[in-house]
Amino acid sequence: MSDDKLATIARLVDEAQPAGHDGDDWDYSEEGGGDGPPEPPAGDGGEGGDGDKANPDVVKFCAGLDHSDTDNGVRLLKHFGSDLVVMAQDEVSAGAWLSWTGTHWDLANGFALAKVTAQRLGSRIMMEAAYLEATPQEKRQIEAAEALVGRKRSELNDDQKSVLGAGEAAEAALAKRRQRRRAFAITSKNKARMDAALDCAAPRLRRSPDRFNVDTHRIACLTHTLVFSRKPDPECPDPDAVRWIAECDAKEGHRREDWITAVVPQPYDKTATAPRWRKFLADMLVDEAKRRTVQQFTGLGLLGIPIQHLMFHYGLGANGKSVFLETVSRVLGPSLAVGLPRESIVGGTERGSGGASPDIARLFGKRFVRIIEVAGNQALQEDMIKRLTGGEMISVRALYKGYFEFQNFAKAHMSGNDFPRVDGQDNGIWRRILVVHWDQTIPEEERGDFEEVVSRFVREEGAGILNWMIEGVLDYLVNGLVIADAVRNDTKEYRDDMDPVGEFLRACVKDDPTQRVQAHTMFQAYESWSMANAKRAVSQTRFGKRVKASFERKEIGGRLFYMNCDLHDVPARPEAPQPHGGH
Repeated sequence: MSDDKLATIARLVDEAQPAGHDGDDWDYSEEGGGDGPPEPPAGDGGEGGDGDKANPDVVKFCAGLDHSDTDNGVRLLKHFGSDLVVMAQDEVSAGAWLSWTGTHWDLANGFALAKVTAQRLGSRIMMEAAYLEATPQEKRQIEAAEALVGRKRSELNDDQKSVLGAGEAAEAALAKRRQRRRAFAITSKNKARMDAALDCAAPRLRRSPDRFNVDTHRIACLTHTLVFSRKPDPECPDPDAVRWIAECDAKEGHRREDWITAVVPQPYDKTATAPRWRKFLADMLVDEAKRRTVQQFTGLGLLGIPIQHLMFHYGLGANGKSVFLETVSRVLGPSLAVGLPRESIVGGTERGSGGASPDIARLFGKRFVRIIEVAGNQALQEDMIKRLTGGEMISVRALYKGYFEFQNFAKAHMSGNDFPRVDGQDNGIWRRILVVHWDQTIPEEERGDFEEVVSRFVREEGAGILNWMIEGVLDYLVNGLVIADAVRNDTKEYRDDMDPVGEFLRACVKDDPTQRVQAHTMFQAYESWSMANAKRAVSQTRFGKRVKASFERKEIGGRLFYMNCDLHDVPARPEAPQPHGGH
């Protein structure tokens, strides 16, 4: 990790603002601990906005602890527990660290932030020395000796000299304990001690993955927490109909108890516009209905709700799709948007049972996932597509860590210059895919440097692009996902290209429980249809496998038939050319 990033992490910890907790009870007995971090003691907001200022009550409490790693874990919880939490994972005592940054619970940098926090523990322990007190017996000895102060030693009898010596010994014992505490504070700054404190605190900070981001319509940006909602429109003129109105309530600031794990790195400004961004989209996606579909689906990257769709951005190049996806990714930021390698969803890679799945684990807490430039003629891993879009619980194992489950809410966007192969033809996969064809080409003389174009969009219009996404959310909440005809047609064309036999079945075969078609006749009809539509026919073997998936195939009298179906509207097979002079 670079020095700049470490400095940023340290600054975030310094500047983290105190906030409320979710009210988890805490017990420091052996039965203590639970699902979530402890409440800090009254008056201590954790590291908070007071910098290195410690709560005297907490320091006094910790002065009564011993020099063990276990009690250093307690110290860490008492001083900084409101800023730390661990996402529970199976088969490990701790899990993934998250740290409060003032805007959200940071998972990506959580462990680094926790280490920075642990580095402060030694200084807090150093303060404890002043709070160490004499034992009751030592107090009596010191008080008795103080009563003799001012008298010459030669005037004291043996008993009095003994009292004075006992008082001096008691003061020396207290000073020694304070010195030992200061020495322990120094050693607590060593790596082994800091790691041990984190290890001992972690089991008490565990929180189930499903207890983060609980409010699926709440998201944090730099300055505000945005809360989306909808309600029936009281002004709807039809008493028998329900008309919805939606709103975005922008609340200043952020709260720990929202348990949000991501932040949009843009300020909220209700008046911000994005004229260059909107013109870019109008130029590249000329169809207004298609732009609306894209705006809605992109805006859904602000909500933690499952949408059983994947958007495939298709185009041959210099068409704006890469600029669009990169800009949206940067506006949403790395804690909300994530990229997956194409190998995660295309090709024949099989994940071994129990194997690590760090790429999928990265989807936790994300609401926008981008799969970059998938290659044509490679098969989609259809089970993975269904997992990404199904809204079901996903079980993953982080690298060198334990298992955990979470519900994926990241809206998937793929892009490519060619279509990946889809081998399955059930509706379960095709109803998920939305093809957006970027069919315009930027003139060569108008093309700018990719990085400059994207950076300018984010730098100059980031807040306005966020508002553009908010518009998409509000439109969705009122009207649902409105899929443009152009998107439906392009998706159908993709499906037809992937399933030429299915296209023939839809065009020329109908269900009829009273009829059957001989397999040879069915294939000949398919060949005629292929010729008439200028399509290359598949082999008879592949054809038979595909038709058998739609209609029962049965052998009758030594011949194969497809049952409960009949042919219709089969094009005439073109006549073969006759040789010259033939009869």
